[in-house]
Amino acid sequence: MTNIRQIAFMILLTVWVCMTGHSQKNVMPLPLDSGTTIKGNTLCYMLPTTALKVTVDITKVRELKGYYAEYAQSLLGLTNVISENKTFFKVNDVHIEPVEVPDFNHAYIVQLSGQQLKDAVLTKTAKSNAMTCALSKEVHPYLTYSEPIPNFFKNYSDLSYSEMEDSFVETKIIDGIVTQVPANRTKIVSKTNSQKAQEAADAISKSRKDQYSLASGEQETPYSAETIEAMLQELRQWEANYLSLFTGLVLEDIITYTFYVVPEEGAVNVPLFACSQTEGFSTENLAGNPNAYTLNLKPTFSSNGIEQALTDSKPVKKAKTSGYRFRKAMPVAISLHHGQKNLHDFGIFNLRQFGRIQTLPTGQNKVSVQQFGFIF
Repeated sequence: MTNIRQIAFMILLTVWVCMTGHSQKNVMPLPLDSGTTIKGNTLCYMLPTTALKVTVDITKVRELKGYYAEYAQSLLGLTNVISENKTFFKVNDVHIEPVEVPDFNHAYIVQLSGQQLKDAVLTKTAKSNAMTCALSKEVHPYLTYSEPIPNFFKNYSDLSYSEMEDSFVETKIIDGIVTQVPANRTKIVSKTNSQKAQEAADAISKSRKDQYSLASGEQETPYSAETIEAMLQELRQWEANYLSLFTGLVLEDIITYTFYVVPEEGAVNVPLFACSQTEGFSTENLAGNPNAYTLNLKPTFSSNGIEQALTDSKPVKKAKTSGYRFRKAMPVAISLHHGQKNLHDFGIFNLRQFGRIQTLPTGQNKVSVQQFGFIF
């Protein structure tokens, strides 16, 4: 195959490639030059790179003003109440998990030797335990927790009515004599907010008195401890319901977002997402965004330094360019930043793209290459 774009449409299989006692004839990077051709049986592989699966929990907070907030201080002496309806967002948790995926920038084709064909390397590869590897770059949000508005609070906005007695005098003719007779009638009038607020405050006061009576043993009936606790719990809930009409409600919905990022080789900062208090979660236009969250990557040591130390301690034969390419992961310390502030240290993760690509010499009869890459 001569075009790397065609490779992307093929099924990627994760395999363990273990070759002992074989020597490949040639390994060349893809895409091949236009004038290069390879004859015989071949297999192709891609080096692995490390993607980070990011899971972000965003808390959506809704503050709902109580229907009688303006009467909270005068009737109950409360000052710390919600004065207006408001919705805002905040970051609750961020989690990362490393996942190995194919590196489309480092693909190779292997020309198999006669001994490998005799040992049916291609057949063994096809029958190996493999899985399809796919990386989605889309953001997947889903609601993990939602607190509904209590029915008591939601339905209390309905209009309330009361009966009022209206007294008056009717003029009647009784036995030919004009007589004024007292009369009355009942009419329905709607309650004002101040009247309804007073009734709610009275209900809170009554609930507290009833709770005191139960707890102090003023009741004459010898209830069991379980019965008293059940009644106290009901009275506390009754008090909390009416109290929310003055203080308001705070409801929290937790929305979880899942997406993947692939840090570039040698990257220092990887933009993840932004979370605005008013707009919420976003992965767009992160550059220069003051609400952006980034990953800070710090290799724990230099791959160049390790290779130099190995070279100085024990000279090795220089690898030919036609051998197998491989890349080992390098340990990298990853932390979460918001602006210049370090919010959390995730620890050390092994990232493939931070390791140097190396080449095995050809013609080795005793070489075992495990978890070499993605065969396709």
